[in-house]
Parts: sequence; C-alpha cells; structure tokens
Amino acid sequence: MAKRGIEPSGFHGSALSNDHLNNDNPRASNRSSRSNSSSSWKRYLASRLIASFCLCLIQIGISTKYLTTTTDTLYSQIMDLPSVQSEVQQTDGNTNNDRSSIDYFINITTPQPLPTLVHFDPRFIGGYRNQHMRFVAFVNFAVENSIPQLLLPSLRWGVAQGEHRGRDVPFDHLFDVAYWNERAERAGLPRLVRYDASVLEGRRRRSGTTDMMDNNNKSTTIACFNTSSNLYSGLDEGLLRNPNTNIRRVNIWDEIGRLDGYAHCRRLPPSSVGQQEQEDVGDEFTHLIAHGGSKGVGRLWADYNAMQRRRGKAKQNTTIDNRTITIHPEHLPVERTINTILRPSEAIRNAIQSAIQSSTTAQKDQQQQLRSPSKVLALHPRIEHDMLHHRCGRFMEQNLTKIFDHLRGECSHNVELLFLAVNIELVMTEPGSSLGSDLRELALENAIVLNRTRTYGMFGNESSVGIPMFESGSRTAENILFPEEQPTDYSKAGTTPRLVTSKTLGITDLVASIVDFFTIIEADRFVGVKGSSFSTDLFSVRYYMGKRGNYILGPEGVEELVGPPPSHSCN
Repeated sequence: MAKRGIEPSGFHGSALSNDHLNNDNPRASNRSSRSNSSSSWKRYLASRLIASFCLCLIQIGISTKYLTTTTDTLYSQIMDLPSVQSEVQQTDGNTNNDRSSIDYFINITTPQPLPTLVHFDPRFIGGYRNQHMRFVAFVNFAVENSIPQLLLPSLRWGVAQGEHRGRDVPFDHLFDVAYWNERAERAGLPRLVRYDASVLEGRRRRSGTTDMMDNNNKSTTIACFNTSSNLYSGLDEGLLRNPNTNIRRVNIWDEIGRLDGYAHCRRLPPSSVGQQEQEDVGDEFTHLIAHGGSKGVGRLWADYNAMQRRRGKAKQNTTIDNRTITIHPEHLPVERTINTILRPSEAIRNAIQSAIQSSTTAQKDQQQQLRSPSKVLALHPRIEHDMLHHRCGRFMEQNLTKIFDHLRGECSHNVELLFLAVNIELVMTEPGSSLGSDLRELALENAIVLNRTRTYGMFGNESSVGIPMFESGSRTAENILFPEEQPTDYSKAGTTPRLVTSKTLGITDLVASIVDFFTIIEADRFVGVKGSSFSTDLFSVRYYMGKRGNYILGPEGVEELVGPPPSHSCN
C-alpha cells in the first residue's frame, strides 16, 4: 500500500506506514565491521537476530504505551484534546498540558444562545452503521432547519445485541469532537456543544414588545435537559435506560412536555412555526429543540431513506475495459461532508494503527518489510448467524468456501494480507435453534472454513500456505481505554474519571465495529456485500476519499464498483 493519509476524515498518516523502521540496514553495518573471512550465514543470522530484537522492542513499546502515561494525559488523548506547547508552565514550573487541553475542549464546545438540536432518544438504535445513518439524518434535520448547534451529551451510541444490549456510550468517547468543531462552520454543519443552562435555558422578560432571555434568576428556571440521566427532562429514565425496554415500541415524543411546567420544552424548529422563535407557552424559555426517532424504525430512519431517494434514480452506464459498468448518483452534500469530518477518537485511531502495524510486520520478511508495506485486501462477508436468516441475506453469498472461490483472480491479485471484518465469536458459536437444519449445517461449515483460514491463510491448506489472514475488531477494541463515566462539569478540578476498557463498559462490540470500519478504509482493496449498511457505507466513504479497488460480492460472484454505491436497501 502506498503511504498516504486519509485526511480529512481519517488518520494523519497511513496505518500501514513503516517509516519508524527505516533505519540503516543492520546487515550493512555488520558487514563493514566484520572480517572478510567471516561466513555470510553468520552475518545473515546476526542481522535477523538484531532485526527481530528491534521488532520486539517496538511491540513492547506499543503494548506498554498506556502503562507509562498518566491518567490525565490519557484522558486528554481519548477526548482528542490537543496538547499545548511545553513552554506553557504553571507558577511551580510544572507543565500544565492536561488542564489546558481540557480547557480547550470546554472552549470549543461552549454553546451560544442559539437554537440547539437535542436527540431525545436514549441512544441511536441499530448496528453501528445503522446508528450512523440515523445520525446523518439528525444532522441533516439541523441543516435544513438552520439549527447551528447539536447538544453533545444527548448524542449516545448503543450496543444493539449480545449480553450487553442496551448499553450506550457518549459520542465524545468514540469520535473526535474537536476535529468536527474546528471544521463544522466552514463545512456548513452544526457545532457540537456542551449543555450550559445559563446559556441555553432561562425565563422571558419584556423589553417593550420584545421577549428577551433573563438569565439573572436561575433558581426558578425549569431546565429541559437532565444532566444526570442525559435525557430530555420529563422522560422516564427507569424505562428508557432499562436494557429490557424495546425503545422502538415507546413513542417518546408524546411524553415530551406533558408534565406540569415542561410545556415549553416541546419546542418546534423555527421553520415549523412560521419562522417565529417559539410558540408562546409561558415565561419559561429554552433554546433546545427535541428531535429523534421515536416509535418503530423511527423518523430518523425514514428521513435517511428519503435522503437516499433525493440522490436521484438516474444511473449511467459506461464501458471500462470492455465491461459495462453502472454509475450510481452521488450522495447529498450533507452526507458527503459528514464523512469527511467525522473520525474516531485518537485512542481508537492509535489502536487501529498499532493493530495493522503489528499484523503487517509479523507477516513480512525483514528485508521485504524495509522496502514496502503489505498490500491488504479487506473482506466483509457478513456470515454471522443473525444474517443467515435475515431478509437481506438473499443478496449475499453466505457460504464462506464459495466466497473465497469468488475472490480468486483480479481482486486478490498481488495481495499479501487478508483482513477479515467479521464477528468471530458469532461465527464460531454453536448455531441456535432459530436456524433451520440447512442453515445450521451452513453455519457449522463456515466455522470450520474460517478456522482453517486463520491457520493456513486464504487459499491455503496443510501443504500450501495461502494469503495470511488477520483480525482486529474485538481483539483491538477490548483493550482501548475509555472514561468510566461522562464528567458533568469539566471546569472543576478532580473530575477526570477513572479509565477502564471497553470490555468493562460492555461496549466492545460497538467499538470493534468502529475499529473494523476504519481499518477497511486503509485497505488497498475492499470486498463488501449488497444489503449490508456496513458495506454500503464503506463503499461510500472509500469512494469520496479517493480509495479505489471496491468490489460488491453476491451469489453470482464479484463485481467492481465504480463511483458511489447504490442506496442501502433489502428490496
């Protein structure tokens, strides 16, 4: 893979870059210092030992990075808080990097007394990319209604399945808030802001015929956002935070503003009330505007599908290398822009880079390694048991043996590593009773083939080594550190929370999906499936970042995708 960054939405340098290994060849230095009578095999052996020792030191350095860093510094990295220059000193002579970095986060997320969109659902629902699609629709609603701010603590991402189903995590633990806000206004997107009642809530006072905010007396102001539950005020936290509650069956919008004193919280955007600032609902006033999915698949899902329909249905056929290729319409500007400024937090980016670097160096001969990085083919086969009987599964080849057969040829030519984005645990587990006998047999066969591929590589067997395979997702995600809880007041000393792993928080599956997604973005080639929102979004992001080598896999085989993908659909 050629060294390249994936700015503006990705890493600051290729995760497969081996620049830190570009020191002088130890074999050359040994040759100049040894006697001419020394045997060449001894020189070679010595060079291999030295190179292996150096690589061990590198891996030890990667694995112990967090152990040699203070909790405050780690927290700053997790929150993507830029470090200040070393000359910034406190009066006692100690560098004040961490405090100043947190101050930067406070400053860049400070709200203005302007309309602010609040996500009233307790979390985005669905798998990782389905949640992303709902987030895109949420942002688009703000753009279309000229709402310049999104309330950051209301944006929570959730775990969709497994034993930790219903767990959620704040947006700012997963994504780079500072990076977004530094670019949002210029990109025409709303800023992400903290909740500050003194700015966003208040009471009306009359000045002639004009209603104005009165922020002098907060004792009687009824806030529309609950900082303890991170929910819109008046909602039932016990119900909505219960992991056994199916929030798709709860009409949350109907509950907003029903309690006495909270009528002003049921506010509509200005464009919905004839461009007036707010309906007259009494003395209480808020800049917060509640919006979300509510019952069923939700309004956000419907809105996202409407955005895809607005892309247009006109397709263009073109001929490339004597093949007829279908070119699909591009996405709306809002979605394209989101894909350029939404990137993972620094902690996740660093973990991805370390995992890829570790896998590539483990597979390459030392002399080859110094010349060039490995070419990586990423595959998202979607063979987990839940998809085997899913209605979207009819668009996919679900037999892993046939999938690998389809990959022989152009898309795997000159590939040196296979990255497999699959939930290993869900493939290897015993098939459940919900699967019919045929699907159970297929699930067992896929597990055997996957295990063999992990051992011998793709196209490999007991007598011939194939293309080595590596995984990242869960293995990488479970060791990433996150704050144990979201601090409610960044300005007070001592609010830096204890750092724990994603496994402790119960969000490993969600973080693993993010790790897999952005690892695939770095790959030279990508093979995904129709009917998967994960694959569809990868096709989109890679296309808009100029990453070619994208292929759609189906029962009939593999087809190269030129241009953006078709809209996600199981129809």
